[in-house]
Amino acid sequence: MDNGVTQPVAIVTGANTGIGLETALGLAEQGMRVVATARDPRRGAEAVAEIERRTGRTVDLVPLDLASFASIRRFAATVLERYPRIDVLVHNAGLAPGGHRWETAEGFEAAFGVNHLGPFLLTGLLRDRIVASAPARIMIVSSGAYRMAPDGLCFDDLQHRENFHTLQVYAESKTANIYFTHILARQLAGTGVTVNAVNPGYVATQLGQPREADLAHAVAVPRDNAASSAVLANLPEPMTAARGAIPSITLATAAELATTTGVYFDRTRPATLTPVAADLDLAQRLWDESERLVALHPAH
Repeated sequence: MDNGVTQPVAIVTGANTGIGLETALGLAEQGMRVVATARDPRRGAEAVAEIERRTGRTVDLVPLDLASFASIRRFAATVLERYPRIDVLVHNAGLAPGGHRWETAEGFEAAFGVNHLGPFLLTGLLRDRIVASAPARIMIVSSGAYRMAPDGLCFDDLQHRENFHTLQVYAESKTANIYFTHILARQLAGTGVTVNAVNPGYVATQLGQPREADLAHAVAVPRDNAASSAVLANLPEPMTAARGAIPSITLATAAELATTTGVYFDRTRPATLTPVAADLDLAQRLWDESERLVALHPAH
């Protein structure tokens, strides 16, 4: 298992572009051995080469497609074989599903599958190693867009087969990130592992076709919806990816946050959640349902 890595290990999903790339770069600059993930090996290799050029540090690339449980399990097996410790896990990769519904390899609606179920499964597979590495930190990149799902998740139709709206499913997936943070933080209390969620702000990242990896943490807004147009009109000017990465880097490294857990950050400041997003009963309901859905697709 020992591959000669002596520095702290940080995994950053979706590190091939945008916030993920800048987060990986920032953690590498601070002396961590970064494990960068990307769905597209070519784009991942290009990103790693850029990070290594800019930092002078070695960065490892391990392929990961969060739309495939098989890929997630391969990734976890590789990481557990190669790295004796995991000090930081940044769940950064995510997508906005575009103007139509599509599904992951297991048949889950894409935003729910990639933004929530993928990180849920991956964390479970790496959990024991992270706890054994404590003190350690887990960060989930959420979004202020969770407020666009004021009633929380549609538990009667989590996969939105009956009623699909881009903004709604994205907002629900970001609410799911917050629910995941609540329950995981409570489960890991006392282990030395902290779990926090963060809204990086409105960042200029790639909003493109659904199968482009790691699309965005901004809001994808349909052009033909009046309410969504109002959302667009009120969005601030997007910040750069480098600035958008500051919260993730801060949560991963700041000494003053070493014991802070179960908190939702707006940028680098703790923020008050809506009552629905703060509801622990709903969070536990999602956790239980997520366990059930993952169990439907066991490893072969």
